[in-house]
Amino acid sequence: MNTHAAASDMPLKHPAPAQTQAMNWRHMLLAMLVAASWGANFASAKIAMQELPPFLLLWLRFTIVAVVVLPFCPRPAISWRALTMLSLLLGTLHFAFMFLSIGLGLSASGAVIASQLGVPFSCLLGSIMFNDKLGRWRSFGMLVSFSGVVIIAGEPEISRHFIPFLVACTGALAWASANMAMKRMGSVPILPLLAWISLLCVPQLGLMTLIFEQGQLQAIRDASLLTWGAVLYTTFISLILAYGIWYRLLQRFPMSQVAPYSLLVPVFGLSACHFILGEPLSAQFLTGGVLTIVGVGVIVLRRPRLGLLAKT
Repeated sequence: MNTHAAASDMPLKHPAPAQTQAMNWRHMLLAMLVAASWGANFASAKIAMQELPPFLLLWLRFTIVAVVVLPFCPRPAISWRALTMLSLLLGTLHFAFMFLSIGLGLSASGAVIASQLGVPFSCLLGSIMFNDKLGRWRSFGMLVSFSGVVIIAGEPEISRHFIPFLVACTGALAWASANMAMKRMGSVPILPLLAWISLLCVPQLGLMTLIFEQGQLQAIRDASLLTWGAVLYTTFISLILAYGIWYRLLQRFPMSQVAPYSLLVPVFGLSACHFILGEPLSAQFLTGGVLTIVGVGVIVLRRPRLGLLAKT
C-alpha cells in the first residue's frame, strides 16, 4: 500500500516535495521496508482471525489508531459529509470486505491478488465518472491485470472459495470508489485523515460486529499472545508507522521515485503468505499473480506521480 487532481487515481493525496533529489540507499531501504510491512499485513490478519472474527479485529484496529493518533492530529480541512463517506468506503467497506473474505476461507494469497484490482478499478471508474482518458498503455495494463485475475479465479483452491474471492474483489472496488471521492478534494495529509477516518469507523464496525458476530468478549479474553501480536503489528507497524514513513518519503522525494516501491507489496505479501502461513502457490496462481502485478505496474509507471496505499 496518492497529487494532481486530474491525474490521480489513488485515495490519499500528498504535497509535492520541496525539491527534487535522489533517494539514497537508506531511503530506498525504508521504502522497501514499508512495502514489506504492508505485504506481511495479509499474513498478520490471517493469523489474528484464527481467534478473532474479522469485524471485531477491524474494530480493535481502528479503535487503537483513534486513541493513539487522534490526539496529535487536527481534523482535515474537509467536510464532515466527505469524511464520513471516506470512512464508509475506505475504512469500513474496503477493509471489512477484505478481512471478511479471509474469514470466509479465502487464502491470504488470494486476498493479496484481489486487492491489486483496486488500481485498474480506479482507472475504470475515473474514465467513467471524470472522463479521465485511459490511453493505450493504461488500457493494456488493465487488460493484463484482469486477465491475471481470471486465471487465478480458475485455480482449484480459489475456485473452491469463489464467493470469498468475489468479496475480496468487492473490497478492491470499494477502495477504488474512495479514490473517486478523493478526486474532489484538495491535498490531504495521510496521518490526520487516517486518524479521523478511524474515529468514524469505530461505531460503524462496532455495529457490524454486534449484528453479524457473537462471543466478542470471550474471543478477546481467550486471544493468545500470538493473536495480540498480530493485532499490534497490523495496527502500529503496518498502519501507523508504515504510513508515517511513506508520507515522509513522499514529502521529501518526487512521486516518480517513491511510487514504484509500492509494486513490491504483492511480492512481499505472497512471500509472507507462503513462508509464514505455508500457503501453497501453484503454477497457475503464480502465472495469474505475475500478470496481475505486471498490469498494475504498467498503470502505475505510466502515472509516476501516483503512490499506492495498503489494501489491508
